[in-house]
Amino acid sequence: MEQVFYWLWDTSHGHGLDLVVILFFVLLSAALYSRVQKHIELLVQDAPSALILVEAKTGKLLLSNKNAMQLLAIRRVGKSFLFPDSVSRDFLMSTVGLFAGDGFKCFPIEWKVSKNNRIKVEINGRRTIYRGRIAWLLYLSSHQASHAEMEREIESLSVVRSALDNLSELVFVKNNEGELISTNKAFDRFWGERQQEGCADIKGVVKGRANKRRWTTDEEGRSCLLETYQNILISSSGERIGTIGISHDVTDWHNIQKSLRDEMDRRRDTEVALAQRDTILQNILESSPDAIGIFNENMVYQACNKPFIRALGISDVNELIGKRLQDIIPNDVYRRLSETDQKVLYEGKSLRYIDQLVDSKGNFTWYDVVKSPFRDPASGTNGVLIMARDVSERYLAAQKLEEANQELERLSLVDSLTQIGNRRFFDEQLTTLWSLHSREKNPLAVMLCDIDYFKGFNDHYGHQAGDDALVKVAEAFSSVLHRSSDCVARYGGEEFAFILPNSTAEGAYQVAETIHSKVRQLRLEHNASKVCPILTVSIGIASIVPEPSDTSENLIALADSALYQAKANGRNQTCVHHTSNN
Repeated sequence: MEQVFYWLWDTSHGHGLDLVVILFFVLLSAALYSRVQKHIELLVQDAPSALILVEAKTGKLLLSNKNAMQLLAIRRVGKSFLFPDSVSRDFLMSTVGLFAGDGFKCFPIEWKVSKNNRIKVEINGRRTIYRGRIAWLLYLSSHQASHAEMEREIESLSVVRSALDNLSELVFVKNNEGELISTNKAFDRFWGERQQEGCADIKGVVKGRANKRRWTTDEEGRSCLLETYQNILISSSGERIGTIGISHDVTDWHNIQKSLRDEMDRRRDTEVALAQRDTILQNILESSPDAIGIFNENMVYQACNKPFIRALGISDVNELIGKRLQDIIPNDVYRRLSETDQKVLYEGKSLRYIDQLVDSKGNFTWYDVVKSPFRDPASGTNGVLIMARDVSERYLAAQKLEEANQELERLSLVDSLTQIGNRRFFDEQLTTLWSLHSREKNPLAVMLCDIDYFKGFNDHYGHQAGDDALVKVAEAFSSVLHRSSDCVARYGGEEFAFILPNSTAEGAYQVAETIHSKVRQLRLEHNASKVCPILTVSIGIASIVPEPSDTSENLIALADSALYQAKANGRNQTCVHHTSNN
């Protein structure tokens, strides 16, 4: 022992001094390392914004501050931090994995706070070392919609432009700054150079909905009464993006109402007015475009106009005057109409409702019907006044808007470039088929396909050539699928996804081989590729029989793992993820 001690400290050897120096640096490094880790923890905890620390290799959540827990629905169990059940590690890792290098800025993602609730956040990140592991330090904040985004959302309404232009109502749209950004043809014809007058805000519209009647002049200088409704426009994410105003001319309706009220007043004033009643009333009936009819307490009609009998399918006014309606029209039609007639006559209350009539040719007409009680001053008897306005144009426009909305819904499931399904379409199809295959215990296969070295293709040939290549590849993929239940979608960028119902991994592999063959037949030159002078693809396959404990995200993750293996093996090939459930 003494000899060993002497050997260590012998100045001729110097081993003891070397050990002291080494020990000193080891202790110093340990102290610095501990201090750095403590600094990272304090940085996460004290950050004023949402901040999380995620292990780069596994996606495990290592640290989270309170702001991130509130924003992202992260929960803490003991010393561990857990993502919401609706957010998988694969989702976060695939998002961060899109970026190479040590960091990135302002990347927007949709974060599933719960099964039915999502928020849009912006993510910034950089790499760091925490407790000997490579980790991502991620800053997250709520996404604030820009002015340009709100403009684009309003401009997307151009799909229904043709429907709006067919409306007789005057329609305008303003943005949040009060600037007029869109009008329909009826608005332009009516207001001409007076657009600012036509789109003036109604008091109270800032609270949601407001309406107002006002007198003005039309394009020919005639006085008219406009009834205007203004509503706040709300985006699908709940943000205010502007206001919409709809006006329609109610002059005729107003004049008829006023004329009828004036007529009733004059009848009570003098005997002369009573003598002139029938003539004036007849003039009103003949000049009114709306259907008008009057019957007494015995249900006998005393007056009506041509629009009224046309609505009932009667050819001549004289067929109805002095008779009861039940003697003229079919019993089933009469029973439907008489219920409201008797309610107004015996209860003395006005009714207003929308009625739908169908003629002998099967054409539908919608009427805005008002039935009001009145008392005849000449005879002292009670009766009912019926006024009905043809509002078919409004309902047909509503149908056109509904059809336009359905077309918008269809377009929201189609990739605008390749005209095949998009990511949303893929997710909805997979959710539907997952439940079906889980009940029936049938295998469900998913294939993820990536164009090899497509970034190099774009850099070498240009983005237009890249878009053309994506379209041709999508057409080739679609030609491979022969079953109506099979589907292909553009999953993102140069990545495509397939769903093959009732398919094992072996069956999916045969489809993948056909895909490789179809892509080769395209003979798309790819000098930037490292595997082949023409464009090629790599494919990952996974097939399972869904179990209640499984999720569709797990199946996608298995296919993604197989695709990763295909790329690692040299690309231009297919790899299958084999499972015991296959």
